[in-house]
Amino acid sequence: MTYNLATLLIMRRLFYYSLILLFTESCNSQTDDAFDSPYSTFVMHQTAIDEGNTDIIWNTYSTSYQNQQVRSTWRRKWEEMDPSKRKALLRREITKEHVINSHIAYLLLDSTTLTNDRESPFVYFINELGNWKITTHLDSSFHNSLEQAIENGDYKLPDQQ
Repeated sequence: MTYNLATLLIMRRLFYYSLILLFTESCNSQTDDAFDSPYSTFVMHQTAIDEGNTDIIWNTYSTSYQNQQVRSTWRRKWEEMDPSKRKALLRREITKEHVINSHIAYLLLDSTTLTNDRESPFVYFINELGNWKITTHLDSSFHNSLEQAIENGDYKLPDQQ
């Protein structure tokens, strides 16, 4: 009798663990789709700005970018951001997506949707383990991958075309 009860308890636990694993995997696959391309990451980023979701905004950034920030300070700046500045960020429109290679890419934004002439029309991306993340041109991994792409002939700078 105790053998059957023990077997039943083990089977029940395995069933629940399987359900948890299935649910977790399903959630991960939905999240992964959001980073399938630079465009989809940017859309996720913009949606998070619109909703004020700093956790999702944070997750759209590359590890290198995150490592350059103090998260609590970064979060406070986002939460205290003037609403007009948020609206300005949401007005940005993409004119071109360029995947340079499997490691790096950029989006070119419509210059008429930027806040001023000094704002860069580029949003840079690096592929981290199959997920496109927003970074900066100062990111050493991005910079090294760009130099390699130029050497390999995968990309030409505008003055070289």
